[in-house]
Amino acid sequence: PPEHMDMPATVSSSNTQKAQQQQQQLQQQQQQQLLGRTHNSQQLLLQQLQQLQQQQQPLQSPLQQQQPALPLLAQQQRASTDLSSWSSSSSTSVAWQPQQEYMASLQRGHAIMARNWQAATNQQRDAQWEQLDSWSRQQLGKPAEQCTPNDLIVYLESKFTRKRGRQTAADGSQCPAPSTVSGAVSHLSTRFQQLGHRGPWDCSTGTGNPCDSMELRTFKGGYANSMQELGYQPSSAKPISGGKLQQLVTLLQEEADAYQQLSPAPQQQQPWYIEALLRRDACIVQYLWDSKRRPAETGGLHAAQ
Repeated sequence: PPEHMDMPATVSSSNTQKAQQQQQQLQQQQQQQLLGRTHNSQQLLLQQLQQLQQQQQPLQSPLQQQQPALPLLAQQQRASTDLSSWSSSSSTSVAWQPQQEYMASLQRGHAIMARNWQAATNQQRDAQWEQLDSWSRQQLGKPAEQCTPNDLIVYLESKFTRKRGRQTAADGSQCPAPSTVSGAVSHLSTRFQQLGHRGPWDCSTGTGNPCDSMELRTFKGGYANSMQELGYQPSSAKPISGGKLQQLVTLLQEEADAYQQLSPAPQQQQPWYIEALLRRDACIVQYLWDSKRRPAETGGLHAAQ
């Protein structure tokens, strides 16, 4: 009948309302369970923080214990910061003593390394480096440490080889010998190595030892050839004459005799081995003259020999 045609729609709407109510109730239950689990997690986290605070309690200083109470999380952050700063300062103080010992040992090691060369050799190297550094600052506007192989060639050609030396040309002019130029380059090369410029010179990167380069090697060879072509002849040192030799031996013997004739009081003021050294030197001079041996070979002899 027509009056019953709206009944299915009414039933359907009531079923939909019941489903919505059940869904809302289910959502409320899920939210309550989630809130409960969150509350439990917060309580567990709070307990863990409290236990951590109790464990770190001995690490806090008395000043920190007297401060007013802070929120738990802020207290944990402060304790962690204080602990990290304390550990870093402790490691620094512990490492400071070995660092001082390291630097002191390094200084002593450099002093031992300096004894690899004689004092006169060190003085010559210092003089050569000072001359190059002075010229480089005046002419190039930079220190000697920044010189390139071309800079060194200009220095050698315009400055070093222009000074007077023992080489004599046909016209009577004098200039350094090729061995003197090679010695100067060797001194400069050692100083560059001491400053950290080691290994052959690399033109592409501008690193290495500028003295260890093809430019410097060819310059030294060319300088020796040009000196020979221009008539320069090396002048060797004059040997000692027999008369001067006898004067030297007589002087050494007289000084030894004079020391022996001193009274006991003046003798005590002088080292006891002075007389022995004087007589030894007189003996060595005569031995070198008579045997024509080299000084190095003579220095290796023993008293019995």
